[in-house]
Amino acid sequence: MAEFAKITATDEIQAQEILQDVEWDLKRALDVFYGSEAFKEARAEAVMSVPSSSANPRKAEVYTAEELKGFEISVMSWNIDGLDGRSLATRFKAVAYIVKNVNPDILFLQEVVDRDLEPIDKLSSLYKIYYSNKGCQYYTAILVSKMFEVEKHDVIHFQNSGMYRTLQILEGTVGGIKVFLLNTHLESMREHRPQRCAQFSFCMDKCEELIKANPGCMLFFGGDLNLRDEEVSRIPDGILDAWVSGGSDTKTKFTWDTYKNDNKQGFHGAKMRFDRIYWHGPLNKVEFSLQGRQRIRSCLCFPSDHWAINATFSAI
Repeated sequence: MAEFAKITATDEIQAQEILQDVEWDLKRALDVFYGSEAFKEARAEAVMSVPSSSANPRKAEVYTAEELKGFEISVMSWNIDGLDGRSLATRFKAVAYIVKNVNPDILFLQEVVDRDLEPIDKLSSLYKIYYSNKGCQYYTAILVSKMFEVEKHDVIHFQNSGMYRTLQILEGTVGGIKVFLLNTHLESMREHRPQRCAQFSFCMDKCEELIKANPGCMLFFGGDLNLRDEEVSRIPDGILDAWVSGGSDTKTKFTWDTYKNDNKQGFHGAKMRFDRIYWHGPLNKVEFSLQGRQRIRSCLCFPSDHWAINATFSAI
């Protein structure tokens, strides 16, 4: 009961009522709680400036994997640790160099800062760049290749965040297919679990809403979610975890791994899958990899304390 109450920021009386109904299974209890109407109402109050969605589902042609055979799209997500000022200019140059080499179609960045931003801004020769709240202490960015026809860019500010966290949404088309891109950096640190869980559930509700309103669309949601596995509650039908779809290889599981990445000296001994990509669409093959694992010789550090995650989605 105490663990449930801590995660959900409720009291132990409510915890006992829900846990009893699911035979004291904590994960099922969290699914019940985060899927409840009462929680959805409370969660809706955790954000402001929420963009309105189309009331009526949009008519779009629904493609099958067979019809899209040969289609491929790649998505990279990377917390580039702009809050750490050490060797920042060199690290941002390394980030830009790696992005150019990997050449993803879509790039989600977190912990972007104004200082030494030039290498990221120069990627505009390859990408259209959209920042969430540039000028803030730190922020996110979505970069899309020139093939992506952008129709709309929205930023939702989490009212329950004490860390300037947002959900960035880009809507557009690729080859006539409707595509939604959602990039976020959820609340950090274990003690902010209630806020993070509420933010994640809100994001999943938004994904589900967009998919229902736009049949036949593709959707990619990712970023530095700061999630522990036990905090992942209800995932709507049709939304998949790219790492799982790519085979759940343990070699690519941990994106914040202080056994192998020593940029953060005070956190030795942690292995977490903070960075994730969720997806929806008529594709049937996913290749998943980690990037940014080469040490920069000139400063003897890595480009970031996070590894980048890169997923290639295709129809075969």
